[in-house]
Amino acid sequence: MAQPVSFFSFGLDPNDISLLGTAFTFAFFLICLPGWIKYRWRRERPWSELGLYHSGVKPWIGDFVKGFLWSLLLIFILLMSLLLGGWFVWVGEFSLDKLLNAVLLGVGVGFAEELVFRGWLWGEMNYLVGSRWSVFIQCAIFSISHIRFKLGFLELNALLIGLFLLGLLLSLRRILDKGSLVGAISLHGGLVGSWFFITSDLIDISQNAPFWITGPGDLTPNPIGGIVAICSLCLILFFYRKAFAMAGLPFNGERNASSKGAMP
Repeated sequence: MAQPVSFFSFGLDPNDISLLGTAFTFAFFLICLPGWIKYRWRRERPWSELGLYHSGVKPWIGDFVKGFLWSLLLIFILLMSLLLGGWFVWVGEFSLDKLLNAVLLGVGVGFAEELVFRGWLWGEMNYLVGSRWSVFIQCAIFSISHIRFKLGFLELNALLIGLFLLGLLLSLRRILDKGSLVGAISLHGGLVGSWFFITSDLIDISQNAPFWITGPGDLTPNPIGGIVAICSLCLILFFYRKAFAMAGLPFNGERNASSKGAMP
């Protein structure tokens, strides 16, 4: 459906066409998802099973704030590492366009990827292999789906480990939120959107900044694959390790998490 658009003079480059195709695919996914869950999972409330339903606005706000604060904490640790080494300079150029782009990027990526991975895929893996291994499988798929094949062996493995740990952290956020997906969305979106805005408008990171902070990638490094991010994720997961056991090791659907009393 997206490719015919390229025949018209809309000024779209191949990346725009690819993005349009992704949008069509995600739209079809949303249309098919409720029926799939009712038929496949035998659940009558698909959006509740996916963690997108709460009885009231207040729980949504609380989950959103907690997830976003976690994202700011991780970014703060990363910035402090760069600051202590003198590897960035303050620019402070505020742009409303960049801010809006950051918000849209965070909301779009956070909602789409969390609905796919921590929503549908996690539930699908529960259905296929059981709750004991489902969280690790969906985190592994989440990590592999972000592979950059141009990276070297060490850089590639560092990125895969960082993304796997991030997937576990996002899963943990859903456990702590009693099955709600809102906190995971705000955590994921906060990381993506905030980092984009900070590096686009507020700071300029030195090219001499070490790989173990900025992460793999020459032109567009991903800090989630850096040692600072990996260690930070490990510490958070270690601190909250009992939450997985409280939720049924691991999360086994919205009702299990709430019934087991998984609280932050």
